[in-house]
Amino acid sequence: MSDWTDGYVTNTDYTSHFYPYLSPQAQNFALLLSGAMPADIGGGFNYCELGCGQGYTTALLAAANPNGHFWGVDFNPSHIAGANKMQAAAGLTNVTFLEKSFAELKDADLPPFEFIALHGIWSWISAANREALTAFIYAKLKPGGIVYISYNALPGWAAAAPLRQLMVESQRHKTDIDAAAVDDALSVVRRMKDMGAAFFKANPAITQDFDLMGKMPKNYIMHEYFNRDWTPFYFSDVAGEMRKAKLAFTCSSDIAEHLDQLCIGKDAKEMLTGFADTTARETIRDYFRNRRFRRDLFTRGARKLSADERITMLRATRLALITLPPEFPLQVTFPVGSVTIPAEPFSVIATMLAEKSCTLGALMGDARLVKLGYQGVFQAVLLLVAAGRVQAALAEAGEAERRQSTARFNTAMLASAVGREAQSLASPVMGNGITVSTTEQFIMALERGGQHLTPDGLTRLLTAKKITLQTPPGAEAPADQSAAVAELLASYRRRQGLFQRLGIL
Repeated sequence: MSDWTDGYVTNTDYTSHFYPYLSPQAQNFALLLSGAMPADIGGGFNYCELGCGQGYTTALLAAANPNGHFWGVDFNPSHIAGANKMQAAAGLTNVTFLEKSFAELKDADLPPFEFIALHGIWSWISAANREALTAFIYAKLKPGGIVYISYNALPGWAAAAPLRQLMVESQRHKTDIDAAAVDDALSVVRRMKDMGAAFFKANPAITQDFDLMGKMPKNYIMHEYFNRDWTPFYFSDVAGEMRKAKLAFTCSSDIAEHLDQLCIGKDAKEMLTGFADTTARETIRDYFRNRRFRRDLFTRGARKLSADERITMLRATRLALITLPPEFPLQVTFPVGSVTIPAEPFSVIATMLAEKSCTLGALMGDARLVKLGYQGVFQAVLLLVAAGRVQAALAEAGEAERRQSTARFNTAMLASAVGREAQSLASPVMGNGITVSTTEQFIMALERGGQHLTPDGLTRLLTAKKITLQTPPGAEAPADQSAAVAELLASYRRRQGLFQRLGIL
C-alpha cells in the first residue's frame, strides 16, 4: 500500500479552531448581498466540510443548525477519532464524521449537498487530490448549491513563498517534521537574516513575515508550511478548476470585500469596471489588494434575484450585535487604512441591537433612523457587519430547538475547556459560533455549577489548574497577577449580557 499521508503532515494534529465564515447563514448573507439566491436552510439541508481537521467547526455548526445534517471528512484517523468523541460528548445526532481520503470519496454513500466547504486545503494538496475534489463536487453538489473555498492567493504570496521554501529545504534531510524541526528551520532563517543574506536585503518586508511566524503555534506552522504539496493560486487558476464542476464565481464570503471603498478605493474601482470578464477583474483586483488569502463562494446555477426580491429578503434578515456595544467614534482598520465610524447613525443601530436582535426592516422603521431611508440604514448596517460588530442571524422560527442543541454542545465543551484550543461556543441566535476565550469558558463552567467567583477565588482555581493568563503578542506580562485576574473577571461580567443575548448563557 502506498503512503497514506500523500506528503501531508500527519504526525501532529492540526490546530482546533472555529471558522465562522463556513456557517450556512454567513454564506447565505454574502450571496444575498451579491444579488444571488441563497440556499434554503429553513427546512432540512445537507452540508459537507472536506478536510474538517479535528471537526470543531463541523460539530459546532451541527449543534447550531439542528435542522441540517453535517458531514465532516478528513483522512487523518487521529482527527476523526477526536471528532467522534466530541460528537458523542455533545449528544449530536445530525453530524457524521468520515475517515476517508479525497480519492476514496467517490465510492462513499453520501447524499447530494446544498453546501460543500473547503477551508484552506486547496493550497495544501496535490493536483490529483484537487481533481478528486472537483469530481466529488461535480457529482454531489445540488443545483443552486454553494461551494466555499479558501486558499493561499497570488500575487500576495509571491514575495513570501521563497521563505517557506527555505524552511522546507533546511529540513529536507528529515523524514518527519516535528516541533524541533520547526525550531531548527526558524533558527536557520534567523541566522541567514542576521548574516545579511541577499534575499532578506532585497525583500525587507520578509522580516515582518518571519517575526510573525515566530509567534505562531508550532503545529500550525507544520501544517501550513511543511506539506509536500504547497501551492498559492491566482484567482483565475481556481475559477478554471471550479468551472469543471459547473461552478461559477458568485462573491467573496468576506463582507468587507463587498464594499470596494473599504478595500481598493475609488480610482481602482473605476479602472476595474473596464474589464468585462469577471475572472480577469477578480484576478487583477488582487493586485490592488496584494491578497494572500481568498475566501470565495462559487455556486451551481444560483438564480439571480430581482432588485425587489433582494430588498425584500434583506429587510427580513435578522441582525445581531456580536460584541459589546462599541464606543463611537469607532476606529476600524480595513485594507484601505483606518476608517472612522461616527456616532450617527451607528450608535442608534448598536443600541437597538444591544437590546435585542431584530430585522433590517425593524431598524428602518425606528423613528430615529427612518429619515435615512432603506439605502442609508442598509449601508450603515453593512459597514458594522464588515467591521465585525454585527452579523446576520437566523430567523426566530426554530430557535427553541436550536437552544436545546447548542446547550448540550456548549455544556460538553465547557467540561473540557481547560487545555482546549477552540475559543468559540455555539449560538442558537446566530446559527454560528461566537468567540469565548478558554478562560471565559472556564469561568462560565464554574459558575454554571453554582459558584459565584471572586477575584481571589478565581486566582486560587487558576493556580490549582495550572492555567496561566495569556498575554497578547507584544504586550508585557502583568506585574500584579491578582489585579490581572480581577480585570479578567470584571471583563467576563461585562460580557455576560452579550452571552445571554446570543443564547450561550
